[in-house]
Amino acid sequence: MIGDNLRKYRKASGLSLSELAERSNVSKSYLNSLERNIKHNPSINLVTRIAKELNTNIHNILGTEETNTNQQEDSGWEKFIEEAERAGIEGRNLSDYKELISFIKWKKEQGVKEKG
Repeated sequence: MIGDNLRKYRKASGLSLSELAERSNVSKSYLNSLERNIKHNPSINLVTRIAKELNTNIHNILGTEETNTNQQEDSGWEKFIEEAERAGIEGRNLSDYKELISFIKWKKEQGVKEKG
């Protein structure tokens, strides 16, 4: 789960909860809730900030594999890209969306786990 990964990478970085909270601009209590698996759905922006401070990537924090984005673009991907650009995400290469795609997959998996 995300909490176990977060704790592992935080401890490997030698940071306390307070230090990570300050560096990633998130409350210590929220980080603590994530690490204890009380909270399960952090935003992608938060996971990205935390991963950056822990010198890792969101895939390691979320416990997901990097998505193979070398697939051929189709109209579905074009719609996805257009919507992402409207949301403020820049870039036209699918590789620019790797973290976003991984986060979406992880969120879906979490929904399945919570319902199951």
